[in-house]
Amino acid sequence: MQQELGPQGLRVSPFREQLRHGSTLVANHRQGYAASPHTHDCDMLFVPMQGRFEIVDAWERSLQSSPGDFLWLAADAAHATSAQTFRQTHLAIYVDPELWSAVLEAQAIVRPSQGLRTGSAALGALSRRLLDIAVHGREIDTTAWCGAVVMEAARLCSHPVRNTEAHPSRHIASLLADHIETDLDQPLALDAFARTQRLSRRQVERYFRLQYGHSPLEFQQSKRLLRAKYLLENTEQSVLCIAQQVGWESGSYLARIMRKSLGMSASELRARTERSDCAPRTK
Repeated sequence: MQQELGPQGLRVSPFREQLRHGSTLVANHRQGYAASPHTHDCDMLFVPMQGRFEIVDAWERSLQSSPGDFLWLAADAAHATSAQTFRQTHLAIYVDPELWSAVLEAQAIVRPSQGLRTGSAALGALSRRLLDIAVHGREIDTTAWCGAVVMEAARLCSHPVRNTEAHPSRHIASLLADHIETDLDQPLALDAFARTQRLSRRQVERYFRLQYGHSPLEFQQSKRLLRAKYLLENTEQSVLCIAQQVGWESGSYLARIMRKSLGMSASELRARTERSDCAPRTK
């Protein structure tokens, strides 16, 4: 069967006739994935779920992509994609250009730049659910979930594209930092994170230390302490409740960390805050 060629002389991978209610999903986990230069007859959202990818766009920019970001390309935009890891998983959501334009307009976004953008916790959660349905829930209609991903991706298009010149290690370190801060009360799942990036735990730790100057665990502990301090100063929650909110099992552990890092206990911090609030204000 002869392949359709577009105006640029490139292979066209058509999806417009397959769109259901404006969008359709393709979940791909083919090993050694690579796609030569081609275009689509509709807009595309590319969402990496596992592994690392190189996307070469129409401007011959080499975009390094990994879980935690996404790519939007308009209809007829030339691109080539190849996995940089043997095992990979990604979602490709094909969207009717009129629908995509309407969603952008609803978000008051005008002519966003094509390229890689950093995702969000919401986009990650929706994409994981969509992948789970694609793999295990064959009887479940993915239309609503595709629509939710499209809406969140459109919202994120108000953000600038990611610097394509940044070293991939910086992106991985920043992505891990975002994961830590988003799930501050959860154990540090460093091995699981490293697997999604197809890296070793040691590589991830090295990238993180180069970017932030200390280990992921030290970063997590410092962020937990800052959050606990804020809650102690601004709420009446118990020390135990605050400790559990930031991922520590006991109030006594929080007290030890505070004494070691801040030189005071939780009660002393609250007493100091109360005295500050009660102090007379001078003009």
